[in-house]
Order: sequence, then C-alpha cells, then structure tokens
Amino acid sequence: MKRVITWHTRAGEVGLLLLKLHLLWVVWSLAGGIVLGVFPATAAVYGVVRGEFLRSSTPREFRRLWRQEFRTANVVGYVFATAWAVLLMERRLLETLDLGVVEPLLGAALWLMTLFLSCMTVNVWVLAAHFAEGPFALVRRSAVLVLARPLQALVTLLVAGVVLCAYYLVPGLVPVFGIAAPAFVSFAYVWSTAVLPVRLEPS
Repeated sequence: MKRVITWHTRAGEVGLLLLKLHLLWVVWSLAGGIVLGVFPATAAVYGVVRGEFLRSSTPREFRRLWRQEFRTANVVGYVFATAWAVLLMERRLLETLDLGVVEPLLGAALWLMTLFLSCMTVNVWVLAAHFAEGPFALVRRSAVLVLARPLQALVTLLVAGVVLCAYYLVPGLVPVFGIAAPAFVSFAYVWSTAVLPVRLEPS
C-alpha cells in the first residue's frame, strides 16, 4: 500500500512539473518572439528535466537556462529545421519527377535519411541539456550517438513517439503537457541507459 501511495505521489509531482514546464515553454517562446524563443525554451525544458534527475535544478531555473542556451539552442534548432526543409523538398521532388528504375532506390534512401534525422532530432536536445558544447559539436555528437548506438537512438524516438500518439488520441493532453512530456520520457530513457556521465555540468 505504501508503495502504491509513493508511486501515486510521484506521478502527481511529475504531472505538476510537466504542466509548469509547458507553461514556461509557452511564455518564454513568446518572449523570444517565437522565432528566437522556441528553441531556447525547448532547451530550457530539457535542462530542467535533467536537473530533476540530478536534483540540481527546478522550474525556477528556467529563465537562466533560456538565456544561457539562447545562442546554442537557436543554432541547433535552425540547423535541424533547415535539414528537415531540405529533406521534405527532396521528397516532394521525388514525388513529382519520374526517375524510372532509380526512383525506388532514392525513395528508400530518403526513408533512411528521414529515420536518421528523426533519431538525431530527438536525441540532440537530450545531449544539449547534458553537455556544455557548441551547437555544431552537439549536432556531431547526436549523429555519432545514432551511428554508434542505433537501437538506443531508435528507442528514444519511439518513446517520444508514444507520447505524440497519446496526444493524437487525446488532444486535450497537448495544452496541458505540450513538449514537456516527450522531453521527460526521452530524457528518462536515455538517462536509464547510463550513456550520460553523471559528473558533467549542464551546458
């Protein structure tokens, strides 16, 4: 019975934390005019989630993390946004052009690239919260992680995808938990694999 109560209390604490983080994400995304605010706010969410596991930060640290990660998060965010734009453009071109026998091969290559980029996108924010590195070092580290630990990278993508599926099935969860829930579950999984050294300070 005591264990049930403990888990119930912990679930309530996590739910409240995610709600606070989502509201802070909205506020600080708007503070940066969305264009310059959304990526630092995302990085700050992951930073606070990391602190929850290390007992080193709370939602009160959100503002400091937002400012601290402003440049790095924006560069990382727009690098990935550009990569996704190019990939989507290539997919659109492939749909409109008749390339004959090479079309299935190019289609398969694009699917692999999409999967690879998806894994990098999910993992880069976890890494950014944990490693004090520049934006391009973080992009490189995320690519290395996907190549060196493909199964782990794929599971990280899947656990975040489960939350997004829950959002699709229950849209009311989106305005309550927003990006905070996928950030929490993805960081929790990566943390459980012990791939992140505990001794490092957040970026």
